[in-house]
Amino acid sequence: MTNSSQHPTVMLPRDAPPSPRGGQALMLAIAMLAVAVVSGLVWWLIRHDSDSAAPGAGVPVPADSSATSSTEADEGTPSSSTVPDSIEAGRFTYNALAPADVSENCAKVSYGKVEDWFEDKPCEHVVRGLYTTKEDGARALVSVAVVTMPDAAQAKDLKTLTDTSGTGNVSDMQRDGSVPTPGGPRVAGGGYASNIVDNTVTIIESAFYDGHRDRTLLNEITSEALGIASHMR
Repeated sequence: MTNSSQHPTVMLPRDAPPSPRGGQALMLAIAMLAVAVVSGLVWWLIRHDSDSAAPGAGVPVPADSSATSSTEADEGTPSSSTVPDSIEAGRFTYNALAPADVSENCAKVSYGKVEDWFEDKPCEHVVRGLYTTKEDGARALVSVAVVTMPDAAQAKDLKTLTDTSGTGNVSDMQRDGSVPTPGGPRVAGGGYASNIVDNTVTIIESAFYDGHRDRTLLNEITSEALGIASHMR
């Protein structure tokens, strides 16, 4: 008696194995599918990494910290390249004999009691220039030193010291050999002028070439040269 609740068993003919060609096709299809899946996964990973590294894709790009530090360090300090070679001040034209000299060590470019004073009270920086100007055939050599101190009180003390005879000064670029001036006069002991603006002191020294004498003209050249300072701060 047959039990109808049992699943029938289907017997495959033992003499009818699957076709070899059909099995190979199936295996090839599976292999191709696997290659396609792997290739697609690799491509997705490459695109994902590339998009993540691209600027603007949500990943911040680090700033150039070294450039920022350099800019902040240099801010407020003049450069010799920013000082014009020819400067109009008053009715005179002052022509530079060399690029301006910029230093943060004022003691090194000073002498006498002024040098000692800077050892105790360092400046922020000093800009020095050496110029010539002419008037009615008379040629003058003019030294300009613009000293910036940390505060106005120290600038006032510096001006008082440099205005006092016999205390030394900031060296002019002829005196310390920075700018050779064959046949040029010594400016120290010639015309002199100074002023103070906030924490900056300007010092002018001048003298005529060839022993020319005209105290009134030399005083005018010297005092007008104070206007050069605005180009050297």
